[in-house]
Amino acid sequence: MKKLVASVSLISLLFLLWGCPGGVHKKYDYDAYFPTTPVNFGFVNSPYDDYNSILPEFHYGKHLVFSSNRATEGGDFSFVHDNFNVTWYMETSELLVNNDYLGDGNIVAQMISKVNWEGNEFGPYAIGFDTMINENYGRISLLAYSTNNEDEAYHEEFLYYFSDNDGATGTVYGPFDIPFLSNSSHQQYISFFGPSVVSIDFGGLKPNLFTEMYFDSFDNGLADIYKINIPQGTELIRFLSDTAIYDRHLIEKLSSSSNDRCPFVNGNFMVFTSDRPGGFGGYDLYYSRYEGASWSQPVNFGDRINTEYDEFRPVAMQVDGFKNDVMIFSSNRPGGKGGFDLYYVGIDKITPNPVIE
Repeated sequence: MKKLVASVSLISLLFLLWGCPGGVHKKYDYDAYFPTTPVNFGFVNSPYDDYNSILPEFHYGKHLVFSSNRATEGGDFSFVHDNFNVTWYMETSELLVNNDYLGDGNIVAQMISKVNWEGNEFGPYAIGFDTMINENYGRISLLAYSTNNEDEAYHEEFLYYFSDNDGATGTVYGPFDIPFLSNSSHQQYISFFGPSVVSIDFGGLKPNLFTEMYFDSFDNGLADIYKINIPQGTELIRFLSDTAIYDRHLIEKLSSSSNDRCPFVNGNFMVFTSDRPGGFGGYDLYYSRYEGASWSQPVNFGDRINTEYDEFRPVAMQVDGFKNDVMIFSSNRPGGKGGFDLYYVGIDKITPNPVIE
């Protein structure tokens, strides 16, 4: 059987469609799609809670990282990583998803081994980018997260892997506190936005173009979505290490009288979760687009994705070569392996025709 995409994993998740040699006439359905009905990540999930996933861009590509309490059999949460292999069969328009890829997850393993301390680790956020450090050119793979490893209050930390130009060697630095998010307020799920950042999923990401950091914070017992403005020209690692006090700004258009949580931004597209009235029950998933100067009114993803149960921590990814993009989220709906499970689903293109430098 002919394959349009072969051995494509989250270790190298670009979903590149191979062209047809010689420019022969189209005989098969070459248009690759993710399913528009949520699919359980059966090969990743466990009988325990598996959620809060992220698709970090590491030196060798992407990899799935998520929170799970499987190691403690229902106790504290720590990070787990796994492979994700995608194959598109052009003859049958069949999408095969498994974890057969035998790639090198060494960088991922090194990073999360530094994270899993006592307590819980939630809300991972990760990006990769090329940079200069002390006159050395290389690549940073950055991982930020929320933890209560020192006391009952959650605070944000980050670490990063710096590899040399060819990726052959590297060192993990951290974990470090994010000082301005380490107060007594419960703040989680950081994400970055810049109107000039088209995508965080392709090569050439320039973090100096980020202008705002988003997160949720509990005030008066409810969670809302806030942002902090990043000083112009501030290098990202330096910003995260800054001991200055930054003003928090409530994003009123995204917030409600209920809990609004887990903002995740990719380009000019944000997904988040909320238990506001008008949903289908529990937490539902919503999206908003940045239109000119502000975020649009949130839109519920509808009953194709949401249920009467909880849908939590969505992550939207732009995928080259597919006719739609993909969102990963967690849910405690029936039919899974137990507790919260991870699911993936196709969504409309985040940016129809992204121009990636």
